[in-house]
Amino acid sequence: MLTRIDHVAIGVADLVAGIAAYTRIGFEVDERGVARTDGDHLQFVLGSEGLQSIALASDDLAADSAAVRARGSVDWVRLAKNNGQPASWHPNRVQRIERAYIAVTDVAASAAHYARVLGLPAPKMERGTVINADMAIFQLGPTALGLAQPNAPGVCADALARRGPGPFQILYRTRSMDAAAKWMADHGLPPPARGIRNTGEQAMLVMPEHACGVYIGFVGPE
Repeated sequence: MLTRIDHVAIGVADLVAGIAAYTRIGFEVDERGVARTDGDHLQFVLGSEGLQSIALASDDLAADSAAVRARGSVDWVRLAKNNGQPASWHPNRVQRIERAYIAVTDVAASAAHYARVLGLPAPKMERGTVINADMAIFQLGPTALGLAQPNAPGVCADALARRGPGPFQILYRTRSMDAAAKWMADHGLPPPARGIRNTGEQAMLVMPEHACGVYIGFVGPE
């Protein structure tokens, strides 16, 4: 069974520069380019900038991998052994990945395809008010995989225009958005863009020019 997001892979042209960029955002990143949160992590891979892939944790990797192969394939998503490691303490107070988003051109067709291939229930459909998108949300434990189709100019439309279909945003649950924003301001970043989610929660977003081509979102209490 697929249980949660295990990790996300972010492409960086230079590992040291990538670590420095995410340190400014408030992540504790080790020398290998890994930042661990509760049950998941991000890792840097050398290559083109941007969010490269999303790994879903499986509690039976061999069986789940065989089942997925038999049903087809999905781009940008792979399976991984459930391999939770102790979380680091991060100055931006992030706890875990809340969601990772993939931009698509037809959310209904993509949702049906991902559900069939990954063997997941039909996703919940939502309207994203921060990224201006119609979204299919596959809930996986405390985390979720989101497919997003733009419904107005904004973050999702910009991501699709800039890179085409593919992963573009990681949303983190934080204990304090103010602490995260203060750390970023103290380290020379402009104030993150703020908005209100369809859940009514406040959210903020670091733009890709400051995050190695990825939109990094935060949600949580002030």
